[in-house]
Amino acid sequence: MDGYLPHPSDSDPNMKDGPADFYPPGNTDPNIVDTTVQPEVLQWMYDNSWQAAHVEWHAIRACNLPGGGGLSKVNICSFEQLVPQDQNCQTAGDGYQFLVFHRHMIQALKQLWPNHSEQFTGFTKFPTSAEDVPPQWRSAWRDWDSAALEAGRIGDEIDKPENLARFPDEGTLGFWLQCNVGQRLRSPANNMPWVGLHFALHAKWARPGNTAHGVNNTNVNIDNYMFWKLHGWIDNVWEKYRLAKGLLPTDEKLKHDLIAQCREMDTEIKIIKEDLTPDEVTNPNEPLPVETGFFHETVRPMFENTRNLCSGCHAESGANAGLTLGGHISSRKIVDALVNRPSKNGGQFKLVVPGDPDNSWLYLKASGRAETVGCQQTATAQCIPGVMPPSTGGPTATARELENLRQWILDGAEGPP
Repeated sequence: MDGYLPHPSDSDPNMKDGPADFYPPGNTDPNIVDTTVQPEVLQWMYDNSWQAAHVEWHAIRACNLPGGGGLSKVNICSFEQLVPQDQNCQTAGDGYQFLVFHRHMIQALKQLWPNHSEQFTGFTKFPTSAEDVPPQWRSAWRDWDSAALEAGRIGDEIDKPENLARFPDEGTLGFWLQCNVGQRLRSPANNMPWVGLHFALHAKWARPGNTAHGVNNTNVNIDNYMFWKLHGWIDNVWEKYRLAKGLLPTDEKLKHDLIAQCREMDTEIKIIKEDLTPDEVTNPNEPLPVETGFFHETVRPMFENTRNLCSGCHAESGANAGLTLGGHISSRKIVDALVNRPSKNGGQFKLVVPGDPDNSWLYLKASGRAETVGCQQTATAQCIPGVMPPSTGGPTATARELENLRQWILDGAEGPP
């Protein structure tokens, strides 16, 4: 929602700018050198599973295509609730999501390393000569064919009226920039060179024999300095188009769509890092129903306020002890997962027993009484009786909050009507 604070390494005088050289083991031939982002950035991306999440983001957009999701390492297509309707290079909607997702990543990295943001900044223009690329790549320069040069010129001059007229919306532009030869939208029948710019730019800087961080190594291509040069150029073309159409970077729709892509990537990261199963994951962008009732209006706020912070550990995905108490999830689903459900850490107790708070593990834990009720370990549940949220000084919930929780259970633990 608010973006990232600068990474500690951003203020480290030892951190370098520009590309970092990478050679295969035992080979320092300058004609085989590849370029990556700086080591501090690489480490952060690996620590946060960005490489793997980038793979899954693309893989889930192939679930409904032949051989769907084949690149996934976590069987991402089994998370049916997350599979988007817009699949890879099938619709303008997919073209738009391609633009928004990669902008989310670019903006996040620039927030993390504001003093070293050059490595995430795209080509200022479509590279047409060796002088337009880093020195490490000049010996490998090969001229583009005429169709690719014309496509690049259209991108650079996207704000000219004749070029704006080719693309009725951002998704159509994104489709043209992203998709390969042979993946044309049926309408409109755009009369521009269809050369697969995204793929052509990737292939331009692939090093045979040095692919550990290669821009064409699908598993790790975001490691590569040239990945961000080419995607930054695509983002520049999109932004020039938006401004020419009277759309601003501050538009609420764009902000909403960036957050949606951030949420999707975050969910994919959780699936990877926490080895989640489909039944442990909800769609973070599914519209929530309008709900009312005592639980939704009075009890649930106890779990999500900044003092108790229950929903930080018990969110909609990857919840501790399989217990969800907040996040992007309906109150109805929360209640359904509480009432008469066994507790993983409460022995013989169920989470919520309607009409009986004194035998409801949720209330016993929140009120600090779990220590005194004789929890007995079972074959499926251990006993962890400490107060929740964790505290050495007794309950963190107020007396009023605990009374509301108790009253809700006494009255039958009803969910939203």
